Amino acid sequence: MVRQHDHGQVAGDLAAYFRSPQVPEPARRGEVLRAVRNHDRGWIDLDETPFWNDAEGAPYTFLDFPVVPKLNFYTKGLDEVEADTPYGALLCSLHYDRLIEVAGIVSPEITRYQEREEQRRARIRRELEQTDPIGESELYYDCRLLQFCDDLSLYMALNEPGSPKSEEHPWWKDGFSGSEDFGFTDGRRISAEWQGVNKLVLDPFPFTEEVAVTLVLRRVPKTEVEAKGIAQAYGDAPDLKYRIIVTGSGEITHA
Repeated sequence: MVRQHDHGQVAGDLAAYFRSPQVPEPARRGEVLRAVRNHDRGWIDLDETPFWNDAEGAPYTFLDFPVVPKLNFYTKGLDEVEADTPYGALLCSLHYDRLIEVAGIVSPEITRYQEREEQRRARIRRELEQTDPIGESELYYDCRLLQFCDDLSLYMALNEPGSPKSEEHPWWKDGFSGSEDFGFTDGRRISAEWQGVNKLVLDPFPFTEEVAVTLVLRRVPKTEVEAKGIAQAYGDAPDLKYRIIVTGSGEITHA
């Protein structure tokens, strides 16, 4: 089990080495990197104690967690990001909006959430227009950076290290969606493949150098869950740290 905010920290570590010198733009680089690192901070309290999904016989995940509390914590996380960096909150709000659209889930609660977030984004845009106007290309590629680093970090969490390409999670069978928009890919989607349990190979390679990240997780045996319940079993499980080297398939060249 991987805490969402821990996964977000890995995404932020990856973003710091991104290959394109203008993504993010130098003037807002710090804000963008903090946004990537903190895009899932709304999950911090939710992940402190897992909730059990009786229908699935497993803990709730970020995909099937009940909508109302999830949206409330999304909002809480976005408020916290905005207090640090309004531009970062704009990125994260757009990121969540895209995830909701991709999921295709419709409900009155989601509609109200989207309306509030649309208002947030419009307000941030107005405020930044007065002090530090946003270029549409800048916003587009910063959103793509957040999407890619989020996806890559999730890839590490959802694909068992060392597992063969044939067992890859279906989300990434055709590579990382949106990555083909970065200039250095020549229109190709970046793909990933494990090479042993500690090395992940990307092609084309999106970073300035090999990147070492640490994924924190807990392994909670089902027997412990049955004996103690999910909350106690999770609380008793130690944090495990997996060091993963992200590298390219050939010689790494600098952009």
